[in-house]
Amino acid sequence: MALAPVLERLLTAEEFAETCDPPGMTTELVRGRIVTMPPAKTMHGSRGSLIDGELRAFARRHRLGLTTGEGGYVLARDPDTVRAPDAAFIESGRIPDGGVPEDAYLAGAPTLAVEVVSSSDRARDVADKVRDWLAAGASRVWEVRPKSRTVLVHRPGAGPVTRGLGDTLTSGDAGFTVDGFALPVSEIFAR
Repeated sequence: MALAPVLERLLTAEEFAETCDPPGMTTELVRGRIVTMPPAKTMHGSRGSLIDGELRAFARRHRLGLTTGEGGYVLARDPDTVRAPDAAFIESGRIPDGGVPEDAYLAGAPTLAVEVVSSSDRARDVADKVRDWLAAGASRVWEVRPKSRTVLVHRPGAGPVTRGLGDTLTSGDAGFTVDGFALPVSEIFAR
């Protein structure tokens, strides 16, 4: 007698929101499946925090929108994907009329998603994250690479642009509609 195959039950974003992270781990929902990862290392968190602070200061000063740290975004449905960048900027036009929901993930991608690459990240997984952000509507994704001390700026329909230690990330790199943002790449990697 042949056994019937066991079908895997995929989670929705709403079901995922009700789960608890395993002790000492963080999670994302990728195509209906929970993916676990260790928490960010200290310098990873420091870089994400620095970038978030720079984005937040500029966005607030010019009333351009909202920034978030590791908040979740629903990037796809059926199966659902919920990703959490290390930092993000959401331009005002992407914020729902009632504001960002307090108890739910924002549907859609932010304008800019920032991914700080950890030494334990596999290149394929990072590429998948970048693809997910862009496919869901992000206009920019920063791939911050501490090993090479570079930031790859991804845009839809174009190859990445590499910014090195002598370069400065600008409003165009961040997706800001106002000129004047300037974040030297060297500041991201200064200790």
